[in-house]
Amino acid sequence: MQKTIDTTVFDNIYYQYHHAVFKNICMMIDRHDVAEDILQEVFLALWHHRQQLDLQQGAGNWLFVVSYHKSLQYLKKTATEKTRLAEYSVIQDATADDNPDVIERRHVLISNAIETLSPRKKRVFQLCRLEGKTATEAAHIMGISHYTVKEYLQSSSESIKSYIAANQAAAPVLSALFLAAYL
Repeated sequence: MQKTIDTTVFDNIYYQYHHAVFKNICMMIDRHDVAEDILQEVFLALWHHRQQLDLQQGAGNWLFVVSYHKSLQYLKKTATEKTRLAEYSVIQDATADDNPDVIERRHVLISNAIETLSPRKKRVFQLCRLEGKTATEAAHIMGISHYTVKEYLQSSSESIKSYIAANQAAAPVLSALFLAAYL
């Protein structure tokens, strides 16, 4: 029979492990405030999972594994955010100083790339990338499965990128960066 953790047992586990778990988190996370937040999330997860856990051998292993995964999750999230910010600033920098002729050439290149798509793929691309519809909404509008919509989007993105790569001489390389916001 499995015994659930009551508040006294939880408090004992917290006082026994919180310093070690915090040091474990700090080995991966260099910001003290973030490490404290992750520590709180770890012990909150322990409390939420108290009825499913069997802590006969102690809580240490479980706490260290959870703290490791939560720390990794935070690092992945911040890396993704940094990448997106960097991409956005490159796109913004690339388009900020352009004259109208360059902008028009980019627009024509992108429009021509979209025009090379089959009618159904073009419609899916327009619905999802230009009108902001979800794959499910586009599938409902077109009467196809959302899996087909996702396949069309992937295929369309690859076709458009290939078209731009093949026609880079007609427009600056930055067109691909400009289009990255849509693909």
